[in-house]
Amino acid sequence: MAHSPQYETNVRHEYAHQTSHALVVHAAYDLYVFENLPIQQMTKRPKAKKDAQGHFLPNGRAAKAGLNRAILASAWGQVVMFTRYKARRRGKLVITVPPQHSSQECAECTFTAPDNRPSQAAFVCQRCGHRDNADHNAARVIKKRGIQKLLSGEPLTTSRKTTRIFRTLGPERSEVTPGETHIRRAPSKTDMHRSQNQELRGVIRETPTSTR
Repeated sequence: MAHSPQYETNVRHEYAHQTSHALVVHAAYDLYVFENLPIQQMTKRPKAKKDAQGHFLPNGRAAKAGLNRAILASAWGQVVMFTRYKARRRGKLVITVPPQHSSQECAECTFTAPDNRPSQAAFVCQRCGHRDNADHNAARVIKKRGIQKLLSGEPLTTSRKTTRIFRTLGPERSEVTPGETHIRRAPSKTDMHRSQNQELRGVIRETPTSTR
């Protein structure tokens, strides 16, 4: 049982690698579209609730814990991450689109409503009558969103913020190579005393001595 968490991690990692490999090696596809799911927020623990007397109220913690385990076991984030870098190696493209209401939007007429999902597996558009498997309809919606994003000209990737930290360089480091991290540290009392002692020694050495 002690190795169970590590075993589960290894299984998810291997599944993500195999799934991403199977996607990118398919010769028929050059574009892959995923929902930009906020997995970290989706797997947050529910906050504790108290009544007026300070007693804890049911907050669905057990049910949410089971859902969190299922989300993490699916390895959604790893599949997207692995597919992205493997597709780049093959000259293919991976983009993400907003996930909001993708399961309620009609892939035919774009009408969006909760009533379009009469059950977990069925999709029936209340406007145009389009019927389909709910997952297949959502996949078509995600595909359309990806193509629209690609044709719109908006950035396909988000820029990463870089933090620059500086430090003073000694005489042996007169030049800085690109991409280095530099830290500027305030001199400590030990450094100040050492510097004063060095200056004092220099003064003593330079002071001429009298000869008799």
